[in-house]
Amino acid sequence: TVPTTLDEFNVLPGVQAAPAGRVTFVVRNTGKVAHELVVLRTAKPAGSLLKGKEADETGAVGEIGDLKPGATKKLTLTLAKGHYALLCNLPGHYLAGQVADFYVK
Repeated sequence: TVPTTLDEFNVLPGVQAAPAGRVTFVVRNTGKVAHELVVLRTAKPAGSLLKGKEADETGAVGEIGDLKPGATKKLTLTLAKGHYALLCNLPGHYLAGQVADFYVK
């Protein structure tokens, strides 16, 4: 289980890595506006995915969309070893730095 906090404009996973297999992200929006969490498998650093005004979502393995302020949702994925990007891709949020690197070992 990976507790993850979203706010303006951060993605803050409670840990930076998890073992391969079932990973559950428990995502809480502590901000004042809606956010989302997109999980992407990518070889690129999480901050290097810009395509136009948003992150390129190629490699997306799951997401929680439209998480209202104060809300908490869970996302359980089966993840292989590798590097992942955790990000909010709502307009302007990725550009504001709402992104984090995450590793599955």
